[in-house]
Formats: sequence, structure tokens, C-alpha cells
Amino acid sequence: MVTRRPARDDASRHLQALPDDRDVQAFWESVEAQLDDLAARLIAEIRTELPSYQALPPQEQNRTVRELLGAMTLSLTTGELPRPERLQMIRASARRRAYYGMPIYDVLAAFHFAHRGLWATFRSSPCATERLLVELVEPMAAWAQAMSQAVVDAYVAEQGGRDPREKEMRSQLFDALDDPARDQTTVDVLRELAYDAEGEFTVVVSRHQAWTRENTAALQRSCRRYAGVLQIGARAGLAVLISQGMAIEDLASAAREIVGPVALGVGLPRTGLPGIRASIVDARRSLEVTESTDDQVVRFADQWFFATLLHSAPELDPLLSAATASATVHPDLADAVLAFADAGYSLVGAGERLRLNANSVSYRLGRWKEHTGLDVRDFSDLAASMLAVRRARSAR
Repeated sequence: MVTRRPARDDASRHLQALPDDRDVQAFWESVEAQLDDLAARLIAEIRTELPSYQALPPQEQNRTVRELLGAMTLSLTTGELPRPERLQMIRASARRRAYYGMPIYDVLAAFHFAHRGLWATFRSSPCATERLLVELVEPMAAWAQAMSQAVVDAYVAEQGGRDPREKEMRSQLFDALDDPARDQTTVDVLRELAYDAEGEFTVVVSRHQAWTRENTAALQRSCRRYAGVLQIGARAGLAVLISQGMAIEDLASAAREIVGPVALGVGLPRTGLPGIRASIVDARRSLEVTESTDDQVVRFADQWFFATLLHSAPELDPLLSAATASATVHPDLADAVLAFADAGYSLVGAGERLRLNANSVSYRLGRWKEHTGLDVRDFSDLAASMLAVRRARSAR
């Protein structure tokens, strides 16, 4: 008589089977293939369920969520706990959310959504086995605990020692900004200051004389009422304001309220640490334009042509010296040049600006040509004429 063993159900057999390396690799590949879609779903869920997350730029949230999912899966693949550098990035991300005024329980809830979503992805994988999932329970719990602790630590630090810590980090940022050898440190400092280090920055500069220590500190505090991040420092006789996510109109208005009527040069929005350096250059050149106009705020995006030419003016001096002298001696002719350009090369429009008839404007432009040899109806000569006029006025 043959004794038959009792049949075991499929789940039991699956639990007992040890997955080989190929099965495990197939499982993680199937998970990796779903992470982009998972990140998109999580972001939609978080922004719907947690309204405070509307303050966070969607592209930044997309990147941080996707990076977190990738880091978690990579760590779980190798059976490691979160590495210190990863926890540091989680703390930096939490500090940025604290800077935006987002409640800590919302941030913790968002991490819970990510944890829950990743676990659901594991379970739905066609390559998942019960034994493999069981082995993931403990490291997943360790990840959740480590992330929660990192968030709490960040919020405690932000609330308990924000001003002294921020002052220290701000000093490090401006000290290291011009040293490429310290780029990784500078990126870490940017994150400590609640910036998105890979995001877009806009730099604003102003002459430093009006920016007393008290004014700078007051503006730093005042701008916390606006969305975005701002840090203010001094470099080469200039006040440098590194802004991210803040409306320049709000920043300019706050500066006028606290510092007074100061000229501001605004750089192009640019990405990452190299973008900060490039935007500083833009802003400095834009500030030079304010010295030859009545505009207190000049954006490089609007005045890039003259901002660039004014920076190159010393090299062009042999071409411009006579015209610059004429603009100084004959300001009425210089006014006609600017009015003609501002009116879209229209004599009638220039006359309306100067309250003259078109013939009078034409006469003055003719005299300008006699004195300088520059015909404003030619683009190159018009550009040289305008640059000479601006140089003359900035020297007054």
C-alpha cells in the first residue's frame, strides 16, 4: 500500500521555494520598470491628500520622490540600511519643506505614502514570491523608521536653531561659491539652506553701500513671508541675493521697504550651482545698465544686449570715445538717439517722446552723424551710438 503525502496548496509551496538569483534579479527589474509610473501616482496622491504640498514645485517633488524610490530599491536590493548620505539628503529635503511652512505630519504622511506605494509595487510584481516579500518586511520597516527619524531631526533643528545655523551655512555658501574644488561641499550647503540644489536659481545684485547688516538681516526675515528661498551675502562690493522660487517683484518690493530706493540687477534664471555663478555675472552686468537709465530694476532678460556691450566697453573705447564725448557735450543729440531707438526707429514716435516734430528729430540725428560719423539708421552704428550715450550718462 502506497502512502500519499497530503497535498500542500500553491501558496505553501511558493513560500517554501527559495528564489534563485535569476528570480530575484527578475523581480527587481520588474520593480525598477514601474518606478517612474509609481512616482507620478504618488505625487498626484500626495498633492491631492496633502494640500500643503501645493507650495512645493511639482518638478522638484517629482525628482525627490523618484530619487527616494530609487534609493530605497537599491538599498533593499543589497540588503543595506539607508546610508548616511541618503539620510542627509532626506533631512535636507525635510528642511526645505519646513522652510515652505509645511507641517511635519504632512511630510511624514508623504513618506508613508511612498512606503505604502512601493510595497504595493513589490506585491504586484509577477516575479514576487512570498518568501522574497517576507524577507523585505524587516528592511522596509527599518527604512521607514530611519526616514521618519530623519524628518523629525530636520524639523527639530529647523525650529530650534534656525537663525544661528542658517547664518553659519550662509557664510559657508558665499565663502565657497568661487571655489570649484569645493563644489560638492557647496551643493551640500545649498541643501542645508533648503534650496533645491539641482533647481533653478535667480541672482539679484545691488551696490553694497546701502546694505547695512541690520537692513540685510531685516530683509532676510521679511522675505520668509513669501514663497521660495532667499539668502543674502556680500561679494566684491556687492550685495548678492540668491533666490529660488521667489517672485522678483516681491523681492524688489521688500528691498525698497527695508533698504530704500536701491538699484537692482537681475540675472537670468539658471540651473544648479553653475547656474548661480552664471546668474551672478548676468546680474552684475544688468546692474551696470541701471547707472545709465532711470530704471531701478534691470533684468538681464530685457537688457542683455546693452548689459553685454557695456561690460565690453573698455575694449571698444577706440570706437566709442568720440561718440561718448559728443553725448556728453550735446545731451540733446543723445536724447534724440535714445528716443529714435525707443520709438522703433520712427521719427514721428521719437518726436512724440521729445515733444518735437519729426523734422527736428531728423535734424538732430543728422547733427549726431556729423559729430560722430555714426548713422543711426544703420543697426551697427545705432548700437554703437546707444552704447556711447549710456557710457556718457553712467559717468555723470
